[in-house]
This record gives sequence, structure tokens and C-alpha cells, in this order.
Amino acid sequence: MAWINASGGAAPTGGADAHDSLRKVLGYVHADIVDVACKRVPLTRDAIGPEGTIADPQIREQITAALTALTQHVAHRDTEDPHA
Repeated sequence: MAWINASGGAAPTGGADAHDSLRKVLGYVHADIVDVACKRVPLTRDAIGPEGTIADPQIREQITAALTALTQHVAHRDTEDPHA
């Protein structure tokens, strides 16, 4: 389990409360949380391109790294226990 919390300037804590609350709730149900794939990404309007996608290369790299970590975790877990 992983998530990406993108928030802008309207959220003064950068979504930290939501991020921490989600982690706590998922911990209660013993979710397999992949910490390295859980990211808080500050996102401003100028990081969004005219087509509505993220245009900022640094933000795209952060998201790519999180997705890569999640993919690697799932692939490794599947080789250990194919019934997991």
C-alpha cells in the first residue's frame, strides 16, 4: 500500500495531517505500507502544464520514484509468497 499526497499552498501543513492520519488508519488494519513509496509532494499551480498534467520534472521524478519503489516491493513480495 502506498499513496501520494499532493497539496498546494492552501494547505499550510502540506497535507501532513492527512498523510499521518491515513498511515495510522491503515496501520490499524495491518496494511502492508511501503514507506518509501508514500510521498508528500508540494504542488503549486505553476507545476501543472496547460494539458492538466504535472509539468515540473522534479515532481515527476518524485512520483516516478514512489511508483518504482511500490512496483519493486510488489514484485519482490510476489517472489517470496505468490499467495500474498
